[in-house]
Amino acid sequence: MNKPRTCITLIAAILALLAVAPACAQEEANAAAADEPPLAETWNEKASYAIGLNIGSNLEPDDLELDLELLLRGFKDGLEGTEALDSGEVDSVLSELGAKMQAHADRARQAAMMENTAKSAAFLATKEKEEGVVKTDSGLLYRELRAGSGDSPTANQTVTVHYHGALIDGTVFDSTYDRDQPTTYPVSGFIPGWSEALQLMKPGAKWELFIPADLAYGANGSPPTIPPAAALTFELELLEVE
Repeated sequence: MNKPRTCITLIAAILALLAVAPACAQEEANAAAADEPPLAETWNEKASYAIGLNIGSNLEPDDLELDLELLLRGFKDGLEGTEALDSGEVDSVLSELGAKMQAHADRARQAAMMENTAKSAAFLATKEKEEGVVKTDSGLLYRELRAGSGDSPTANQTVTVHYHGALIDGTVFDSTYDRDQPTTYPVSGFIPGWSEALQLMKPGAKWELFIPADLAYGANGSPPTIPPAAALTFELELLEVE
């Protein structure tokens, strides 16, 4: 029952590490493509082409060089139920390939962490100098946009809030304002930067938050929307305390 899913996962993983073809081979392929007849109009043929195009469009060069002809032959043999290598060899190669893929992913993640750490530090240092910005002992930065009144919530209370969240480059990753639907949740259940800010806010208040990664989603981020080691910005409005 799980075999098709496993096959698709392995194919996608292998193709994701496929090195681009040499320039001369690409030129030959382009010339051949120019002589090909137009794509047929059936749904199955369109779907077949669309899947191939989607995979090919997302290929990235890597230090792993695979033989495209043999890769396609292996794909064809798998569909036809024939094998040119015994199962032991296949398992051994795929195990080694998995290790290479993991190492590649680890290198990419580490590079992203280092880049985002530097960018976030520079961003927060700039924001800290802006008028009206307050820095807490934890490193949280906030600016009051509108004052509230009443008692601030405790960590054990539940609050209803509106928020607009973005990366430091302005990319919006979530917004209850856009959905026109506030969210209700325990104060202690939010990311640390939010939990700290909410316990300083009063009902009706609206703050702008600049949150370092260690008070947000940490070194790993929250894929695919939050990169690793990313500082975040929020507009946070405390609507109600239960």
